[in-house]
Amino acid sequence: MNRRLSPLFLKEDATGQALFASRTYRPGEIVVDFVEVEWRPKRDRYTVEHPSGLHLYDQVLASVSHSCDPNCQIDLQGRVLVALKTIAAGEPISFDYQTTERRFAHPFDCLCGFSGCRGRIG
Repeated sequence: MNRRLSPLFLKEDATGQALFASRTYRPGEIVVDFVEVEWRPKRDRYTVEHPSGLHLYDQVLASVSHSCDPNCQIDLQGRVLVALKTIAAGEPISFDYQTTERRFAHPFDCLCGFSGCRGRIG
């Protein structure tokens, strides 16, 4: 598999297993490249909705946490997760799930801790 994957690690957090940075990332830097994905006809809690209406699954991307104040954004055209701001080593990797989903298979209460947290996601 031809995949650019910067150093990351999995660890337990309040929501289960999550992806964390093992080094500092700068804004605009690719954190995860998810070129080779599994396409699924239906949404589930581990997929990301593509504008085509299909749902893509990537094992690493499925471990990225939600945040209402994310440190990454998904570029679905380039199939990469890009840092929006500086991410320190040891910080969880996150994106705003509502930026890709029209509906949620499993709505949830957000635990991101951001002062502007939306609370219920989905």
